Amino acid sequence: MKKYYLFIFLCFIVEVCKAQNSFTLLISNPYDERPGDLIELSDGSFILSSGFFPVDSNLYAQQKFFRISKEGQVSFSKIYNNENGTCVLSTMLPISDTNIFCIGDWHNIDENDNLMVASVDSELNIHWMKTYGTEYAYQWNGGALINSSGNIVYTTCLTDFLDYSHFFLQEFSQSGDSITSKTDTSQLFSIVFDIIEFPSNGIYKIPGMSFSTHSAGQVLKIDSLFNICEIDSIPQSVYNCNTLKKRDDTSYYLSGNIHYQNNYDYACMLLNKNNDCLKMSVIGKSDTNDFAGTANNLDFFDKNQIFLGGTANISIYSTFPQQSSWYALSNFDSLLNIRWTKYYGGDAYYVLRSVIATKDGGAAMVGTRYDYPSQSYQNDIYIVKVNQDGVVTGINNSSFIHDAIVYPNPGKDYLYIKSGKQISGSEFRMFSIDGKECCEKNILEETTKLSTQNIPSGMYTWQLIYKNKIIETGKWIKTY
Repeated sequence: MKKYYLFIFLCFIVEVCKAQNSFTLLISNPYDERPGDLIELSDGSFILSSGFFPVDSNLYAQQKFFRISKEGQVSFSKIYNNENGTCVLSTMLPISDTNIFCIGDWHNIDENDNLMVASVDSELNIHWMKTYGTEYAYQWNGGALINSSGNIVYTTCLTDFLDYSHFFLQEFSQSGDSITSKTDTSQLFSIVFDIIEFPSNGIYKIPGMSFSTHSAGQVLKIDSLFNICEIDSIPQSVYNCNTLKKRDDTSYYLSGNIHYQNNYDYACMLLNKNNDCLKMSVIGKSDTNDFAGTANNLDFFDKNQIFLGGTANISIYSTFPQQSSWYALSNFDSLLNIRWTKYYGGDAYYVLRSVIATKDGGAAMVGTRYDYPSQSYQNDIYIVKVNQDGVVTGINNSSFIHDAIVYPNPGKDYLYIKSGKQISGSEFRMFSIDGKECCEKNILEETTKLSTQNIPSGMYTWQLIYKNKIIETGKWIKTY
């Protein structure tokens, strides 16, 4: 086992808005930082895993853990370094508060990648760390679970990034000893995202891409010996960034993206064990790119309170674009009937990574925030903890949490109003700078298009009225 070096990291900037176990938290440092998993402990506090790129290295990420109170304050953090390359533990599985099983990679410069597992306690101390060598240069993010035998099963793809990416599975004991592993080289280039188990049938299901079917996404059926028994198409062309959650012994939920000709939306489906689609709900419309959270975007404790998260107005082609975006969070019942969708942000470029359902009935979202007017190629970590209604209490929700968003802004010949189902039937009104009403529209769909061709360029204000109450306001600029 390689040496690692421990540092207590104290030089962070934290912005917290809190009240009653809901909060927003900005973690900002003088380098690019990306979140891994976020887990909740039994007392309602959180542990966040993250990888950061030190100022003197743009290539080799290092590991940092944060302990976050249930009120949204960073209690403390710890860094674990590999002085010869990369050290990242992005996946966390809580066996107990004192034994959190972590999975990631230990990669020395000019060597093949090592799969790394470790046990971390609630004080962020590593009790043991073990590495397993591979014959590959890198590994993709994958999925992990604690199976019916109490062991940890991890799936990923091992790759050189250029010529191949091979499907990989490994089973560990809770003490990190390898029980079995298997690499499938029958597929030239494949990617996997998550894993669930149906123990009564002795099978696992794993969603992936680029396996040998003619569909965008696939579901693999894997037996207990890690043999691929079946490769089936994911219905309705859903693929990429898939999260799986079991509903019962005969059905499960699957989320992911849908790629149309010019844009992306994302969706959640209820499937039976034969992968037939029983119900589907789509978030997004054809006017923008709406993208599922890049990892673990679907979660619930109670299947009648399902949370699905994504990014509204994501940039497909740039990591650091000059545009605004929002975290988007939707709530469904067990049959995927949508209750509400809310949007968080709009003042910077946000990208959602994951959503977790919390023990109090709410949810926590984690991702990145890029303040493009003031930052240069530097992501901060941003966490939003909401109650069961998607609200952060104790802050000015009107400036951050939205039932509707208006874009593009600035715009020219049209604008779009994207809104949650919870305000269907509301009325949109826009006014010139001298207070004269120039546009109005009833909001009956998730996305409403409004022509602005016949109004002059300049600054406008708008209101969204629901049940005779103004629930949203904003400004919109028409360009020449």
